[in-house]
Amino acid sequence: MIKKITKDSLYVIRNQFFLRYAQLFTNIESNTLVNIKAFGLPLEHAQNSIEKTKLLTKLKNSGAHFRNNNKSIYINRFSSACEACQTGSESYTTFLSMKCHRNCYFCFNENQDNFTHYLENQREATEELASLINNGYKLKHIALTGGEPLLFPDETIHFFQFAKKNSPESFTRLYTAGDLLTDDILKKLMEAGLKEIRFSIKMDDSSQKRKHILRKIKLAKSYIPNVLVEMPVIPGTLEEMKELLIELDKLDIFGINLLEFCFPLKNPKPFIERGFELKNPPYEMYYNYWYAGGLAIAKSEEDCLKLIEFAIEQNLKLGVHYCSLENKFTGQIYQQNYDQKLEKTYSFSNRDYFFKTAKIFGKEKRKALFKLEENNIPYEINQQYDFIQFPVEAINLLHDMNVEIAVVSCIVEFENMERLIKEVSIDWTTPALFQLEDVS
Repeated sequence: MIKKITKDSLYVIRNQFFLRYAQLFTNIESNTLVNIKAFGLPLEHAQNSIEKTKLLTKLKNSGAHFRNNNKSIYINRFSSACEACQTGSESYTTFLSMKCHRNCYFCFNENQDNFTHYLENQREATEELASLINNGYKLKHIALTGGEPLLFPDETIHFFQFAKKNSPESFTRLYTAGDLLTDDILKKLMEAGLKEIRFSIKMDDSSQKRKHILRKIKLAKSYIPNVLVEMPVIPGTLEEMKELLIELDKLDIFGINLLEFCFPLKNPKPFIERGFELKNPPYEMYYNYWYAGGLAIAKSEEDCLKLIEFAIEQNLKLGVHYCSLENKFTGQIYQQNYDQKLEKTYSFSNRDYFFKTAKIFGKEKRKALFKLEENNIPYEINQQYDFIQFPVEAINLLHDMNVEIAVVSCIVEFENMERLIKEVSIDWTTPALFQLEDVS
C-alpha cells in the first residue's frame, strides 16, 4: 500500500526531513488550485470515494473490463484505436483545418497550437503523412479530425485514398459531427478503405437535430465497417443519455465512447451559467499535460460509470467505453518516458508510465544504507535535502525496518537540449505496507 501525499494528507508523515520535502509538492498543488479557482468555477467538495469504489466494484463483478490502471473501462468491445491511444505508439492523428460549422462551448480546439492560422488555412495533412511513411514510420492507426473534416470533402477523401495506397495495413478512422455526410461521400470513403467513423452528438441540440444525426449514423452503417459515437457526458443528461444508448443499440453500431466532460480553460461563462463544478482533485498528478489543456467537470465520471451499469442491466450489444481525462494523459507520459535510460535508482512503471524512485530521509536513511550496500543496490545520497535515493524494488529488502519511505513519480523533459528529470508526485509508504505491484 502507498498513500498519495497531498496538502490534506501531510499529517501521515512523522519524519521532519521527509515532511519538508513533501511540502515542495503540496506547494505546487496549492498554487495550481489557486490558479484554477481564478477561472471562477468552483471545485466540488472532495469526491465520495466510498460511493465510487462501490460502483467500480459492482462494474467489475458485472464483467466490465478495466484498463490502463482503471482509467479506461468498457463492456462488450472497444476500438483498437482506443487501445493504441494509451501509449500513442504507431499512431498518427492530424487535421485539415480547425474550421467548424458547429460552435460547442466546451470545444478544446482553441487551445491547439496555431488555432487562428488553421481557421483560415489548411494543413498539408497528406504531405505530412507521406513524410512519415517515407521516413519508415510504421503506422498501425491513422486518423483525421478537425475542426470538421467534411467541410473539405475532396481533401478528406484524398487523405484516406493516400493512406490506403501507401499504408494499406493501417486502421484508418474519421471524426465528424456527421451532418455533412452524404451517400456519395460515404461511398468514396468506403472505396478509400476507411475502417472507422466516429460521430459526435450534442445533447444541447434539439431532439429533431439529434434524430437527423442518428439517420446519418444509420446511413454510415451501410458503408463503413465500424461506426461509433464519441461524445462527452454532460452532468444532468443521464436519462437522455440512457435513451440515446438504447437508440444506438437498435442501430447495431460498433459502440460509443463516453468521454469525461471537461472545461477547456477558456470562456468559463457558459460553465458557470450551467452551474457546473470542477472535479476535485482536478488531477492525479499535477503536471503540464499536452491534451489541449482541460479540467474534468464534477459528476461526469459518475454518470459515465452509471451508463455502463445501465448498458449491462439492459443487455445492450454495442460496446460502451468510458474514457477518462486521465486516460488521455497517459500517451504523453509514455512518449516522454518509455525510451529514456535513467540512472539505476529509477524504474519505469508499466502501470502509469512514470519513472519511480524511493527516498529515505534524515537519520532513518542510515538504517537502510547497510542493507542496500550488503545487497549491492545502487543508491545516491542527497545532502541538500538529506535523503538516500534507491530503486523501489529494493524496498522489499527493508521489510524488518520501521522507516518511512517516499515513492516519487518522475517524468523526463528536455530544455535547451538538456535532459531534465522532473519529480511530479510523492507517495508515502513503509517496508511493511509496500507492495511492488502498486507502482510497477
